[in-house]
Amino acid sequence: MVKLTHKNVQYVDFYGDHILSYSFDISCNDTRVGDIRLRIGNTEGIYYSGHIGFAVDEAHRGKGYAVQACRLLTPIARHHGMTKLIISNDDGNLASYRVCEKLGAKLVCKAELPDWHDAYKQGHRYKNIFEWDLMENGNQQSYAK
Repeated sequence: MVKLTHKNVQYVDFYGDHILSYSFDISCNDTRVGDIRLRIGNTEGIYYSGHIGFAVDEAHRGKGYAVQACRLLTPIARHHGMTKLIISNDDGNLASYRVCEKLGAKLVCKAELPDWHDAYKQGHRYKNIFEWDLMENGNQQSYAK
């Protein structure tokens, strides 16, 4: 069973905007398998980076942990009045692309990154922008345990 362990919640400077950010460890059977963040708000930085950011440790990939962890964030997002979340991924990140598909998120566009974005500075030029409708396809149920 996947669970989230709260690391912190804080207001952070995110590409010039002051946003609320939640951070969690992802674990399965008491073993840490990765981490996930939820950013609250709608800013240009969040558009390119996503409301949700996750990383699953290499040894634990391919087991559906990221999908389950994303679903566990939905009550928090809804608490903040959010009904749609942006999830972005680097062009070519097939694992993250598949997570979005499994969640039922819709590919909105392949966006060209602005030069101020960290991914641009690392050599990336595009992000896939997905929109995940939390009120669609049964996403209304609570995944909190």
